[in-house]
Amino acid sequence: MTLEQSIDLAELQADMAFDAYLAAFDEDAHPEFLDSLETEALIARSRYDDLRNQGLGH
Repeated sequence: MTLEQSIDLAELQADMAFDAYLAAFDEDAHPEFLDSLETEALIARSRYDDLRNQGLGH
């Protein structure tokens, strides 16, 4: 997998994690579940940002 493909995949995962968080928020999910989804979304976004920054450095 190329770096560009890894970045694209990380972006997709971050978007999906954020969408899952928003959907659960709209459904008034349990706060602990929302916290878990928020953490997952933040980690996915961080992974994307790290890969993107790595790609910009090359």
